[in-house]
Amino acid sequence: MAKKKKNKKRENIVEHNPAPQQQKSHNKSWKYTPLASLQKGLALLVIIGLSFLLYSKSLNFGYVLDDKLVYTENDFVTAGNGGLKNILLKESFTGYFGEEKNLVQGSRYRPLSLISYNLENQVFGTKGTQRNLDPNPDKKSTALTQGLDYIAPNATASHAINILLYALCGWCIFITMRRLLNRKSNDEEKWFLGIAFVTALIYIVHPLHVEAVANVKGRDEILSLLLSMATFHSALKYVDTNKAGWLLSGALLFFLGLLAKENTLTFLAIIPFGIMLFRKGAGKKNTLVFATLLIAAILYLVLRFQVIGFLLDKAPSTDIMNNSFAGMSGVEKYGTIFYTLVYYLKLNLIPYPLTHDYYPYHIPISTFGDWQVLFSIFLHLALLGCMFYFWKKNKLITFAIGYYFAAMSIVSNIVISLGTFMNERFAFAASLATCLLLAKGILWLKDKNQKVPAMILAGLILVAYCFITLNRVPVWESELALNSAAIKVSKNSARSNSFMATALFNEYKTTKDNATKLNLLQRAEPYAAKATEIHPTYYNGNLMKVGVAAELHKMNRQLDPLLNTFLEAGTIRPDIGFLKQYLEYINNREDKNKMLKFYADLANGLIDNHQRYDWAISYLQLAMEVDPNDPEIRRLIRKAYIGLGRPQDAENYR
Repeated sequence: MAKKKKNKKRENIVEHNPAPQQQKSHNKSWKYTPLASLQKGLALLVIIGLSFLLYSKSLNFGYVLDDKLVYTENDFVTAGNGGLKNILLKESFTGYFGEEKNLVQGSRYRPLSLISYNLENQVFGTKGTQRNLDPNPDKKSTALTQGLDYIAPNATASHAINILLYALCGWCIFITMRRLLNRKSNDEEKWFLGIAFVTALIYIVHPLHVEAVANVKGRDEILSLLLSMATFHSALKYVDTNKAGWLLSGALLFFLGLLAKENTLTFLAIIPFGIMLFRKGAGKKNTLVFATLLIAAILYLVLRFQVIGFLLDKAPSTDIMNNSFAGMSGVEKYGTIFYTLVYYLKLNLIPYPLTHDYYPYHIPISTFGDWQVLFSIFLHLALLGCMFYFWKKNKLITFAIGYYFAAMSIVSNIVISLGTFMNERFAFAASLATCLLLAKGILWLKDKNQKVPAMILAGLILVAYCFITLNRVPVWESELALNSAAIKVSKNSARSNSFMATALFNEYKTTKDNATKLNLLQRAEPYAAKATEIHPTYYNGNLMKVGVAAELHKMNRQLDPLLNTFLEAGTIRPDIGFLKQYLEYINNREDKNKMLKFYADLANGLIDNHQRYDWAISYLQLAMEVDPNDPEIRRLIRKAYIGLGRPQDAENYR
């Protein structure tokens, strides 16, 4: 009797896998019932309501950060129907730059989110509105972007659609996890206390997702996971019902998910892994599911290759702003990667403090001698051990850990270089594993007749996550708000300091009061200086440095601080166009001797320290406009021409 009682108890646990002969009768419980539809409908309403409650403030926000790359300044997106073809047939940033630029390894081909922006813009945007954009020195007018119409985006519509898609993503997680874990749709359980719904609730309130939802650009993350979960659900429906239509719909959804973002590829492993764990006797069907998804993946990769011309370029950027690992040794690279991996785990459980900027060197360069790296390796090996330990004892834990490793693989920088050390939105899909394990812990306490501790734990998690999310959402209101928050956390990031200077500078340009304008410039100046201190050759940092110095010069007419700043920046980045433009402006308006000394010092630095003879000549030509007979300037021009291997030109200045 005791043995029978024990077996009966085992049949009620979430991880139970019915024997093959029981599978048929079990599947009948998945047939449509009014109760099942009511439960799903109520879950959808709760999740949508919670999503809008948490993110309602973002409906009043504008566009920030990389929104201009994929939306507001992407000509293919804002051109209406005329841009749709180019979205499908060109790299995703081509509409912004005017040409294809492989700034990050593997480039970017994510047409689905851009198509959604385009269609959304046609419905909610304002047609015929003229552009009001800052000049973009990197943007080139080409045959691809000439003659396209412009529709001004509607930020409120963009944010509302993001929130709605996020809610649908949470609901899809609920119905997929419910089916995966063998929860019957017409049983007598309180579905709102089931592990699938608790998981979905924790996922919706998780603060790590704010970047993907409150930033319009994050729609690619949302669409990718939404379609991946829908694919998973279709695959499970096929396995449970044996209807081929679900198999085909799953392949289509998977292909669309890949068009949203490459992260969907990880579900090529996740879906068969889940079916293998929770569906005994479904080996042949699982193989067919995998084969179908593999065909969809191959079709996507062929399309991507046709558009971009390669799958992975062999030589990623050497600029650390587009490849944070540039110049690092192998030990430093992988040591830093393991540092970020343990940081991801920390943020999954304790998502505080948060920032949008993990660029060099907010994340420090690490080696295998650092304790954080060693701890990360130990922790990840322990997780792998737990995955195999619980393989038969608790399949949910095994699935969650396996899911996490698979989802993180493509965003870990181990497979490809992502352009930055890490990012919160990169964990958008992988964080589902944490939510699943937290829900499992809560319901484990409940099943142990520890209902009060279970309720307290659930309340603490949900309330804490809601509080952090509600406080994090307003950060995405504007560039100034976003960067003001980031600089408090990412103090050692060159990008964060540069962007903070830029935000203050942009505020300066729209301010009328002179005292306020001066204050904004004085606040921006140290941030620009810190950016170039961290990363001396950082173009944007040096640009902001000279830009702020020039505006201060206009206000106080002090030449020495201006020339000192120009000398520092010009020696490192003589290619800053504004630097030369402003020198042309003041060339015959300021002290002649100071200007000549500046040009001589700049040329000496370019020639002796950097062998930039071409740029030295370019600036020395400006000096010739001040005094064409100055002997030092003429000597330096001769020296530069000799360095270029042009002695005949050098003779002209003897």
